[in-house]
Amino acid sequence: MVMIGGLGGMTYVSASNVSTQSASTASATTITVVGKVADTAITTITFPEGAPSATISVPYNNVDTVSDAQVLSGTVSEPVVRLKNTSGGTLNVTLEITTWNGTYAGFVASEDYELVVTTDATVAVVDNVLSANGNAASVPTTIGITTGAYKALYLELVLGSLAGKTDSSTLTVLGETP
Repeated sequence: MVMIGGLGGMTYVSASNVSTQSASTASATTITVVGKVADTAITTITFPEGAPSATISVPYNNVDTVSDAQVLSGTVSEPVVRLKNTSGGTLNVTLEITTWNGTYAGFVASEDYELVVTTDATVAVVDNVLSANGNAASVPTTIGITTGAYKALYLELVLGSLAGKTDSSTLTVLGETP
């Protein structure tokens, strides 16, 4: 609504005081998500079916498949994927996920991660919080990856109380200069 009126040579305008803003950033393509051994880009990480409220700690990717799922162990752990820095400098990793409620609110209760050097085979627990409630989150890990180097990414989630459902989320890996 706009009202314009004049009184004594002055013009008054009454208009809406709300404006829309828009901004965007470019996504980093310099950190790639690859298989456990080969530098083949992965497109999907799958958490196998579990009972409501169960902790799922054996995800697998589409390159290494279900036959080579993540392993948590104090002596022989294996990540679900590796992150590789293909840029010309060291990058700190930020992990972002979208809400696990494309269809079912509360489908995932929480999701955690570990990001370590690839030679670390002692990851028995995944407890750095990626999302405390299954909702969208952005977590600057403060973990740096030097040019051409890799880090091992471990993931774990706790399902919500819903039974017989399937849902999805998107994991984005961003790199920023320290």
